[in-house]
Amino acid sequence: MHRFLLRLFALTFWIIPSAAFIAAHATEPVKVLPLPGGSFLVDGHAAFVIPAASAEGGGAKPWVWYAPTLPGLPGPEERWMFERFLDAGIAVAGIDVGESYGSPDGRALFSRFHDEMTRKRGYASKPVLLGRSRGGLMTLAWAAENPEKVAGFAGIYPVCDIASYPGVAKAAPAYGMDAAQLLAHLAEHNPVDRLAALARAKVPLFAIHGDVDALVPLAANSGLVKQRYDALGGTMRLVVPAGQGHNMWTGFFQCQELVDFVVARAAGPVVLTSPLEHQVVQRGSRRKGTIPVRGTLASVEGRRIAVEARVVVAGKAGKWRRIPLDRVAGTFAGEMEAPAGGWHRLEARVSSDGKVVAGTTVAHVGVGEVFVVAGQSNSANHGEEKQTVRSGRVVAFDGRRWSVADDPQPGASGGGGSFLPPFGDAIAAEFDVPVGWVACGAGGTSVREWLPKGARFPGPPTVMSHVTRMPEGDWSCDGALYGNLVDRMASPGPRGFRAVLWHQGESDANQADPTRTLSGPLYREFLERIIRDSRRAIGWEPPWFVAQVSYHVPGDEASPEIRAAQASLWRDRVALEGPDTDALKGTLRDGGGKGVHFSGPGLRAHAASWAEKVSPWLARQLR
Repeated sequence: MHRFLLRLFALTFWIIPSAAFIAAHATEPVKVLPLPGGSFLVDGHAAFVIPAASAEGGGAKPWVWYAPTLPGLPGPEERWMFERFLDAGIAVAGIDVGESYGSPDGRALFSRFHDEMTRKRGYASKPVLLGRSRGGLMTLAWAAENPEKVAGFAGIYPVCDIASYPGVAKAAPAYGMDAAQLLAHLAEHNPVDRLAALARAKVPLFAIHGDVDALVPLAANSGLVKQRYDALGGTMRLVVPAGQGHNMWTGFFQCQELVDFVVARAAGPVVLTSPLEHQVVQRGSRRKGTIPVRGTLASVEGRRIAVEARVVVAGKAGKWRRIPLDRVAGTFAGEMEAPAGGWHRLEARVSSDGKVVAGTTVAHVGVGEVFVVAGQSNSANHGEEKQTVRSGRVVAFDGRRWSVADDPQPGASGGGGSFLPPFGDAIAAEFDVPVGWVACGAGGTSVREWLPKGARFPGPPTVMSHVTRMPEGDWSCDGALYGNLVDRMASPGPRGFRAVLWHQGESDANQADPTRTLSGPLYREFLERIIRDSRRAIGWEPPWFVAQVSYHVPGDEASPEIRAAQASLWRDRVALEGPDTDALKGTLRDGGGKGVHFSGPGLRAHAASWAEKVSPWLARQLR
């Protein structure tokens, strides 16, 4: 009993934090954010920053100032645009000033937050302000007093007029006044009445605001700001989605025009959207390829504005080439020829009246081989041992960015290993070029689940995540996997990849419930439809490699019907011959040889089997 009490006392002492511990950690607020970031206090008010990794070090870091930072905000709906800001090297930050409605107290806290971000944390002196709903009232009220500290303002149905929302009576306590007093002094605080300083400072504005917004009416807010700002000589872009109110419509939070506006103003005068860091461009011949050069350009003073780019290969700089510029839209787009290989460096610069005024660089650009990889688990990340890239020249695209293709592969299911790192290393070594993967495999899927939306078939697969039984008794596919496949095939652009690698068939072969097994002729019919329809959808006909795949476990090692269906696609020249992966057995499978997935040695053998099929074919294409 004595020992028990001692242990209880020790445990109690350990788990009860000291007063000093509580005091120290009271200054470390926890803010739930849609993306990884940090929380801190400014004058006792919770603040946050979501840093952009590429912005760390080397000068002031660009940022977007989000409001309102109330409990629950920013929310998950902001994730899409925040990710795009981060991809452009732009951080997102904000401070909770409560329901201040743009009051002097709220504006003073905003100023202290600006000091914290710029003087103590190394962020740029001129952020872009992003106001959602009443966050517009907060940010615009502060911007009117600090136009020299604002690179631009973007609003999502922003409140711009106190009288419109929340109304003078509700806002008055935040101003330390009664309603009559605030009404008498409204023009001294109301954003719609204080636009002149922003116009003189040439601060650009942007807003997206629905035309049936009853809570924050368009006409009294963004519409009135647009009208008055134009009259003052300012620049404002107003997007009005028809039939939308003050709601959670996805278009408000996934507005590419808003993202382009913010990136162009926050990241500096010139921003490249293509090529991206570590991007691999599909070469058009053995010796060379074409790099698309696209981006946005903020307002640059001067009569003669030019955008140029050049490629630096092995330290030797090529000639500067003019990239066509649309000054009205603030965008540029062109192409640069470059030799096969990499990593190259692409440099872009902007000149005004013959003087270079801005520039940017993408340090790693490759011209090599790009492949789309699809199918079920053994095309994805379900192997027993994660693989890593050895060469440094194998990368993967997740739909937004390129990165070194260490497992797990972005865009595919599973969190384990794949054959892609060692396969990519083999191709990179043999052909001396970088290799890029665009993966979208989904574990456990039948070929029936990859069909276009609405495709019908007589019997369901074993896993029915993407199929629905129809009233007539047959089954229909929801098209989600097919749609993702087409999107991934289209993402590199026209003729932007070499081939599709298809590895699938286990979930159609020899199912425990025979009614879920797919016949060979139907497998052939469905896969051929996926191939032909996806080619039509992207507007060109990429080659497809189809592997022989039907292995389950020892004792159930092949389905002659599925294998014959796969081989028939080669015979009829619908697809190219992929490896026979059913032949990879024993310790090459996971679980000590008892599983359907590959072990570490199995993944490397799998990679070698793909290289044996793809490498000779690729060599012939490059002659």
